[in-house]
Amino acid sequence: MKAIKFDFNMLKVVLRMLKINSRFALVKYKDNWKIPEPVYPNQVQIKTIHGGICGSDMHQIFVDISMYASILASKENPSPMGHEIFGRVTKTGNEVTSLSIGDRVLVNPISQCSAFGFQPCPACKQGDIQHCYTMVGVGDGSELEEEYNSRGGFGGLCGGGYSEHATFFEQQCIKIPDSIPDEIAVLIEPFTVGIHAVAKNLPKESDTVLVSGAGIIGLMIIAAIRGLKSKCRIITIARYPFQAEWAKKLGADEIIADSDSKTLYEEVAKTTNSKLCQPKLTKKVIYGLNGPDLIFDSVANETSVDNNIRLVRSGGKIVLVGMGFNVTKKVDWSIPIYKEINIVGAMCYDNSDWKKAVEITAQDPDQFKGLITHKFKIDEFKSAFDCMLNKRRSKAIKIVFDYTL
Repeated sequence: MKAIKFDFNMLKVVLRMLKINSRFALVKYKDNWKIPEPVYPNQVQIKTIHGGICGSDMHQIFVDISMYASILASKENPSPMGHEIFGRVTKTGNEVTSLSIGDRVLVNPISQCSAFGFQPCPACKQGDIQHCYTMVGVGDGSELEEEYNSRGGFGGLCGGGYSEHATFFEQQCIKIPDSIPDEIAVLIEPFTVGIHAVAKNLPKESDTVLVSGAGIIGLMIIAAIRGLKSKCRIITIARYPFQAEWAKKLGADEIIADSDSKTLYEEVAKTTNSKLCQPKLTKKVIYGLNGPDLIFDSVANETSVDNNIRLVRSGGKIVLVGMGFNVTKKVDWSIPIYKEINIVGAMCYDNSDWKKAVEITAQDPDQFKGLITHKFKIDEFKSAFDCMLNKRRSKAIKIVFDYTL
């Protein structure tokens, strides 16, 4: 089969960090990978229809990433890539009861204790599977865990969207209704990211919300706010006009063009009727109780974080949703102290988020029609990644590998 896998070779990683080896040194493409078969009785084989390209995949490929993320790496090396996965079930293990051959499914790349047959860890007990011990290769200390370890171990985010075929546990698969077309289905994974971030930090009707960034995650945050019935005021920072157009379509009230920090700060202050103050020898900052009450940062690199702690009102909240993955010394971390800002993260999703995302999408799938702007064959991956990295030119929103082409 055709597939891209990630070669987690530390020498190659270091050379890529130093920009000595080629851009795609950690990407391993072949057209003759062995088709994976279900190994455990509660696994299924999927024939991929669409595999979405995520910005975090680019961070992984180019090692623009904190080494903290290595604890979430798959034990399999080279490991399947692509966590935005939509396909059909082609084989089932003999203990699979909820899925049948031919079912259209999305895949949650997070495994969980129940998939392995472990006793639930503290995270799984309260439904926070995104923090399950199995993500870092820890089970319940049973003989079953020893058996998995004897077969090569477990852990990490599962991939498969960059492969023609993949295998997953039954518990990872979400069957989708016929009312959701193939063209929309793969978008539910990033929508679920937005649902998780918003559901944990649901804006009040009186709130002014700033969505920082209008790539696919920023747009899905807007859709999630409206899908979860919040009537708050949404202001969106969009870099490109085509992003601004989609932000308005999905429910943003106002758009501010992403520009240099001076202009950006002035526009946010003007739009929110807030006070912009000028400290000595540094950038301006909004101070006081006027200004954005809540900021969803869909970029979360050092520039956006430094901007947003300056733009949120005193006593406000910032939700870091994007994965800029930077280890930074450029953010002025004294500002959250002076302004008493609450900064929280939003990592992936839990099972309830998937359910909500599927339900909301099924009610109005057409709201996402057209968000997939580019499709590529898997052997065109270099062109696909270049398209992802040059959005000004390509006007890309969501790029997918399409295995029906």
